[in-house]
Amino acid sequence: MYSEYENEIYEDELTCEQGERTSDIQLPPAINVLLFAGWLVMSLIGFAVIFLAKNPVVGAVIIAVPTFIGMVIKPTFGLCIMMLVLPTGAGIGYGKFFSLDRGVGIALAVSFTMNLLITRPGLRIGNKALWVVVFYTLWVCLASLAGPYLGLELVRAFTQVQLLMLIFIVYWILQTNGEKTFRWASRAYVIGTLGTIALTFITGSAIRAMEDSPEHRYAATLGEATDANMLATLAAMAFLAAIYLLARDRSIFWRILYLAAILFLPIMLLKIGSRGALIALAFTVLSPLLFIRQMVRKPALAALLLAVIVLASVSAGLIVRRRGLEAGVAARLTDIHQAKEAVSYRMMPIKQAAKSAVRKPLGTSYYGWFEQSGLRILPHSDFFLALGLYGIPAAVLFGLFIVMLMLTVKRIPLGLEKLYARAILTYLLVMGMNVGQLYQKHYWVFLAFVMASERMAWFFSETEDELMPEPEYEEDFLPQEQFA
Repeated sequence: MYSEYENEIYEDELTCEQGERTSDIQLPPAINVLLFAGWLVMSLIGFAVIFLAKNPVVGAVIIAVPTFIGMVIKPTFGLCIMMLVLPTGAGIGYGKFFSLDRGVGIALAVSFTMNLLITRPGLRIGNKALWVVVFYTLWVCLASLAGPYLGLELVRAFTQVQLLMLIFIVYWILQTNGEKTFRWASRAYVIGTLGTIALTFITGSAIRAMEDSPEHRYAATLGEATDANMLATLAAMAFLAAIYLLARDRSIFWRILYLAAILFLPIMLLKIGSRGALIALAFTVLSPLLFIRQMVRKPALAALLLAVIVLASVSAGLIVRRRGLEAGVAARLTDIHQAKEAVSYRMMPIKQAAKSAVRKPLGTSYYGWFEQSGLRILPHSDFFLALGLYGIPAAVLFGLFIVMLMLTVKRIPLGLEKLYARAILTYLLVMGMNVGQLYQKHYWVFLAFVMASERMAWFFSETEDELMPEPEYEEDFLPQEQFA
């Protein structure tokens, strides 16, 4: 499996545009195989120390050191490691001060900074949406200075700075290492999601999560309680990635894994019982059928989408029919009275955010929101979260950011990458109507994937063009600016 990975990365490096440097340090495939084999051996030793010798600290160090070295040499490897642990959320960690995904995020930032000093990969930030995120972050920092609790407000502002750096790093790695990195990062996320869910059952964390939840639904990853809506979004992103990879990948081995994800993850979404997530996923999967002209141009994609819908629906239906859902989860999904109460509960902070914008157009700040609104909850909406906490400037910048992402998807040529980018953006936007996601790491990571999809789509377009006969006349060529 690793030889396949190395061959793909090596071929991708050879086909990069002339004069463009990749952030991955280019090594002969044999050396890469030896390094990966060494990393696997050290990781196995580390896990043995953790589970057999019962010394988690020493075992973690044994795994962490070679992993960090590999992340410095190959940022692609670092991105895959981050995507592998991203589904754990804040689930596995030491107390409340450290979590696995947080530690990997810090390692990715530090290793990438060290890698830049070595490789100095060139990158032109062609997507202007990233600069909007920069201005949004700057405004959050300025608005935080006016908050009532300056120290705490600066901590929240620093969180936004970290998210800004994360989206830049993910975008940079994807852009400077090509479509194989895009595919391997998506693979790692699907593997990480399935592995995380499997571990929750093996360790019994899933049972504890259901016992702790008043409605007996899944709301945790590995051991620590997390928000059920966040867990549902993590699973839905893996489901969408599995559909994309099933269509793009040609490996039988990987396609079996993607098919397992497509069959299993909808069941997990039902078990989680997030109404917003199920509505968002249904709208996302069905929305391509609204683009009739595009579906007619790509009948194979339309057939694949219909097949996925049927498979996911049948698998979920069979499991629910055989084993049923927990009473609390079933009530959440079918009780109209509960749904109305949930809507009313979410509308209170949304209305208050609109009123706060009139009284304080420059924002209340994060902790100032609770004093100004008199509520104990934040707005359950991305747009109104920005509006209520950081005022009209933040709402305008956030709206501009979303519009620019939509234009990015519109520019992508029709194909798998366009459908994948559109699916990610559609899901996050629909989910963002009833859940605030602006402080969630996965939200910004997958928006970076949306932006990077543009280049990946042009890569496949160029590859397909090379397989076609050369045009007879010079004017038949497409302008080179389209492939920049």
